[in-house]
Amino acid sequence: MSYKATGAQNGKTGMFTGFFTLKPRKSADNISVILVLPCALMGVNSAVSFFFFLAFGKMELVRTFRTAAIWNGLIVLALSYALLLYWYAPIWRFCRTFTPDAGGIVKERLNSIYRAIILFFAIILSVETAAHLAALALGCLSGEFVVYALCALVLSTLIQFCYALVFLDNILIKSTSVLLEKLYSREQLYVMREGFNISFSVKIGMLLLSTAVVPMAMMYVYLRRVGGLAGNDLIAVNNLLIVTVFTPMVLGYGVIYSMLQGPVNGLIAKMKRLSAGDYDVKTRIYFTDEIAHLKNSFNRLTDQLKEREYLRETFGKYVSIEIARQLLKTGKINLGGENISATVMFCDIRNFTALAERLSAGELIDFLNNYFAYVTPPIMANRGVINKFMGDAVMAVYTPALGSEAHADDAVLSAAAMAAALEKFNASGKMLRPVQFGIGIHTGLLVAGNVGTMARLEYTVIGDVVNAASRLESKTKDLSADILISGAVHDALNPRVKGLFGFESLGSMALKGKNETVPVYKVSLSEKK
Repeated sequence: MSYKATGAQNGKTGMFTGFFTLKPRKSADNISVILVLPCALMGVNSAVSFFFFLAFGKMELVRTFRTAAIWNGLIVLALSYALLLYWYAPIWRFCRTFTPDAGGIVKERLNSIYRAIILFFAIILSVETAAHLAALALGCLSGEFVVYALCALVLSTLIQFCYALVFLDNILIKSTSVLLEKLYSREQLYVMREGFNISFSVKIGMLLLSTAVVPMAMMYVYLRRVGGLAGNDLIAVNNLLIVTVFTPMVLGYGVIYSMLQGPVNGLIAKMKRLSAGDYDVKTRIYFTDEIAHLKNSFNRLTDQLKEREYLRETFGKYVSIEIARQLLKTGKINLGGENISATVMFCDIRNFTALAERLSAGELIDFLNNYFAYVTPPIMANRGVINKFMGDAVMAVYTPALGSEAHADDAVLSAAAMAAALEKFNASGKMLRPVQFGIGIHTGLLVAGNVGTMARLEYTVIGDVVNAASRLESKTKDLSADILISGAVHDALNPRVKGLFGFESLGSMALKGKNETVPVYKVSLSEKK
């Protein structure tokens, strides 16, 4: 967190008097603290390199080529700042203006920060190596100095990389929240972003390497050189390092991996399975640590999602899932209605009463289930929504509000496909006698909405269009027609659909409940008229 100073400004002198009060200031550019990194790394480089020469008894080389070392340090510092400022400049500019167009490169910089730091140290190491070799070729440095300097350089670069990694993790975790809120929308902040990453186990291993393994190894080399360790003294020091440092470190790293990295990887894999719809996935819990709490929460989440999916699959069969999805999408889940343009289809089995009398209750339900399994899929395949089942009848609605833009076309195409499905049902031999149905289709404006109470809702359609479609279906038996459509449907059909079937005008007819007559057309599936 950054701070600002407040105080009384002393007139024309511009000097501040009085006491300074430090107040927290939330800013999007708190990541600017990253600019201290090159100086900190120079300190690490100097300490590691000097102790490396000291451990191997080559400090006289440092004294001899001190000027070269100073110039090398200044060049590396300048190069480090050049690279860092190149990386940071887009972020600095964005934090001043918050221009959306500049957000893309800022996102790319933050998402690839680990790749950038690897490239940063690769460039620094390459430049320093090239500079030492060039100086050796020109006779400015001795071969012995260059050999030791390059070894120290590789070791120092490794430790600097480890320190930089820890430093950047702290910066990313603590100082980028405001910046990310400016870069991403609220929805995007909860979405996984792609980018090069370094795992927990690698970070921990590098931290142990830089803070324990390398320093202890150099101290060991130094002690052996200056302390004259030999015999029992050498054995004692070796045993101490092996028993109390290196062995516990290796074993501890294995424990950290098995208790942290392994379980986290397992949870990530299982979460991906869960997001893909596998609600049977669970993770075993062996201990009572923090990872165990995460696993327990994951298992509880899995159980809850599985229960909800079961309820959705079970009770979703009792209502139209298409309607439910549309209501959730539009948020129209309150009581109320609206006028919509739609086409309504009624389909009913002929002579169903006589058929039902010959069947037992179980046989009747089996028959209806088999029958509907054949004739209803074409409705959904042509963007229709089954509004309700009424015994042996089915009512379907086609409307742009529920995904059917050319609703008159979709209804007629559904009816034709249902007739073909009925032929397959009769050919299957499931009934002793062929089953026949009648379909009536009408289009126009109707009222659609939720009816009931806030505890129990039904999405339904009401109006003259519904009644007219039902009356057309009831006339199919009298007119010896399987499919009847109104003149409004015929007029609304696309010429392409009209060309697929035959349409015979039966004139205008009076329908029960309507004062005006309605033009009626018989649809022929076998030939055009």
